Amino acid sequence: MSAVVGRGRHYLQRDGRSIVPVGAHLVPVEGPDWPWRVGPAAFDRAFAAMAAAGLDTVRIDLLWAALEPAEGRFDADHLAVLDEILASARRHGLLLHPTFFIGGEVGDAYWDVPWRAGRHPHRDPGLVDRQAAHVAELGRRWRDDPAILAWDLTDEPPLWLFTDTTDDEARGWTAALAASLRSVDPTHLITIGTASQEVGVGPFRADVVAGLLDFATVHPYPTYNPDLVPDSLLSRRMTQAAAFETALAAGAGRPVMLHEYGVSSAQFDPELAADYDRLLCWSSFGRGAIGFLAWCWTDADPAAARRAPYVRQPHETQFGVTDHLGSLRPRGRVLREVAATLAVVSDDLDDLAGDGPVACSAIPVPHEYVRAYDPAGFGLTDAPAGPYAPAERAWAPQRDHLPLVRGWLNAFVLAARAGASAAFARESLDDAWPVVPLVIVPAPLTSTTSSLLHVRSSFWHGAEAHFGRGGSLWLSMAADAALPEMGPLAGCHLADRAPADRPGTLRFVRPWGPFATGDELTLPDGDGSLSTRWARLAIDDGEVVALDAEGGPGLVVARRGSGLVVTCAAPVELLLAARPDAHGALDRSWGLYAGLLAEAGIREPASVDHPEVTCGTLHGPSGGLAVLTNHGDADLRVDLRLPDDAAAIRCYRPAGIELLEPGRAPAGDITVALELPPRGFAIVGWVGRT
Repeated sequence: MSAVVGRGRHYLQRDGRSIVPVGAHLVPVEGPDWPWRVGPAAFDRAFAAMAAAGLDTVRIDLLWAALEPAEGRFDADHLAVLDEILASARRHGLLLHPTFFIGGEVGDAYWDVPWRAGRHPHRDPGLVDRQAAHVAELGRRWRDDPAILAWDLTDEPPLWLFTDTTDDEARGWTAALAASLRSVDPTHLITIGTASQEVGVGPFRADVVAGLLDFATVHPYPTYNPDLVPDSLLSRRMTQAAAFETALAAGAGRPVMLHEYGVSSAQFDPELAADYDRLLCWSSFGRGAIGFLAWCWTDADPAAARRAPYVRQPHETQFGVTDHLGSLRPRGRVLREVAATLAVVSDDLDDLAGDGPVACSAIPVPHEYVRAYDPAGFGLTDAPAGPYAPAERAWAPQRDHLPLVRGWLNAFVLAARAGASAAFARESLDDAWPVVPLVIVPAPLTSTTSSLLHVRSSFWHGAEAHFGRGGSLWLSMAADAALPEMGPLAGCHLADRAPADRPGTLRFVRPWGPFATGDELTLPDGDGSLSTRWARLAIDDGEVVALDAEGGPGLVVARRGSGLVVTCAAPVELLLAARPDAHGALDRSWGLYAGLLAEAGIREPASVDHPEVTCGTLHGPSGGLAVLTNHGDADLRVDLRLPDDAAAIRCYRPAGIELLEPGRAPAGDITVALELPPRGFAIVGWVGRT
C-alpha cells in the first residue's frame, strides 16, 4: 500500500517521489447539498469517470449539518456514507481531499447548522472549540489513511457571511483546528482553500495562516475581480492572474496549490474557456504551483437549476469540465492533457524541478500588508519611547488595497512580457533587500499615502548592499510619491507634480529595449488623482533615456555599482491597471522593463525574447524545467535560450518525451527552436546549471 502523502522540498511527496495532484472538485449533478439528495453510488460513478480521464485527485465537501445535525452529536449513518465514499476513491486510485465547513461555494451558498444560534464561527470561543472537536472526529476516523491527500479546514473563508473576521481571529481559528487535527492524525497534511484573500487582503491570506498549514492554496477567479482585471477572457492579465496569485501567496513561505479555477460555459465559449484553463495552469506551474484542482467536475443537472443556490446563480450551473451527462467539455480535455503531461514529467520532477521556481526579479510586499499596525514595525523597541498610536487607524479604518494589488499585478505582467519572472519578497524589518538581480518597485510602492500601499521609509537603506551585489532597480513615480535622498539613489529627484492635463507620452532620445531613438510610447490617461498623475523629475547624475511631453526627464537611468537604477516619471503600472485589455498585442509598455533587463544584462536561466510568450523556470539538483506559454493568437516559432552547459535537452508532451537538438545563438548561448501554437504550451527539461 502507498504511503501517506507528505511534504517534500517543494512539491508534495508520496512513496519518496514528488507528485503534482491533478483533479477536480466534485459537486454531484443534483447539487451541493448532496447528503440529502444522493448516496455513495453517485460518487462512485463520478470517481470512475475521473480515473478514466487520467485524474488522480478529487476534492469533496463535508457538510457540517449532515455530519453534526445537533451540537456535539454526529450522525453515524452519514459517517458510514463518507466511509463508503473514501473506499470508492481508494478503489479507483484517487486521492480524496475532504473539505470541512463549506461556506463560499457555488455562488452565494453558505451551508449553516441549525444550532449555530447567531454565533460567529471565527470569534465565539465555544463555537471554535466545537469546530475543533468536529474536525477531530474525522481525523480519528481516517487517521493515517493513504487515500487522503490532505485535510482542507474550510472552503473560501471567511465564508462570505462573516466579513468582519479579523487577522487575529483567522490566525487563532486556524491554529485551533490544525492543532486539534494533528493531535489525533499527525501524518495527514492540512491546508485551507482560500479565494481572493491575497488580492483582497483578506484575513485568511497566506501571510496570516500559511505558517500553520502544510501548503497554501489560491482560488483565482479574475473574472470576478473587474476592479483588478477589467479584461476579456484571454487577455494577458487574465491568463496570468493565477500565476500572479501563486507567486504572491508563495512569498509567505509555503508552496501553493491551484486549488480551484475555471470559468462558466454559461458565460464564455467552451473553447475559449479551455484555452484560458491551459494558459492559467501552465503559467502557474512555471511559477511553482504544486497541484491543479479544477472547479468543478460536472455541470448541474437542469432540474437543479430550480433550487438554491443554482436558481440564484445561473453562471454556476455550467462550471463543469464535463456536462451534466458526463461528456468531457473542452475544459475537461485540457485537464486530461495537464494530467497526461505531468505524468510524463513525473520521473524527472525531483531532479529537474524539486527545488521550485527561479525568479530573476522581486517585487516588495509592504510589511503593513503582512501584519497591519505591527508594533515591531514602528522602530520604537530599541530604546525607551513614548506611547505611539498611529492615527491612520482613525483616518482610514477601511484602507483601500486596490492600488497596491493593481501595481503588483501589472508589474508582474510587464515583467513576464519583458522576459523576467517576478517573486514577491516580504519587506524585512532590518531593511535587507532580496538577493535577486532586479528589484521592481512600482507605483504605489513609492507613494506616501496609506502605509498599506508603500514600503517603509527605511526600506531604501538596503539599496547600497543591493548595488554592491550588482543588483538593479526599477522605480515608477507619481504625483503622490516620496523617496528620501532620491538623488544619490536614482540619479534624479522629484521636482514637482506634473500638470494634470499633460499628454502621457514618452519620447525616446536613445535606443531602449524595443524602442529606437525617436519612438514614442503613449500611456493611458490617469483618473485625475495624484496617484495616477505623472511626477516631474529633475536630473542629478542620471542619463535621460526618454522625455516627457514637456521635454523634461521622463525615463532616467543611473549607474550604481555594477547595476542600474531606472526611474520613470509615470506610474506606469497604475495607468495600465485602469485600461481594459491594456496588455494587448499592440501595447509596448513592457519594453520599459525589457530595456532595463537588456542594459543590465539580466536574464532568466531559460528565456525567450517574445512578449506573447511567458517562460517560467523550475530548478532541481540536476537541472531545470522551462515552462512556456503562448498567450497570443498566432503560431509562434521561438528560440529558447538555456544555460551554456545544458545537456540531455528534452520536450515533455502528453504522449511522451521528445529529445531536442540544440543550436548556438550568435552570442554563444545554447538554444532550442520551439513551435508554439496559439494559446499553447511547451515544457523543456535539461541537465545542467539553473
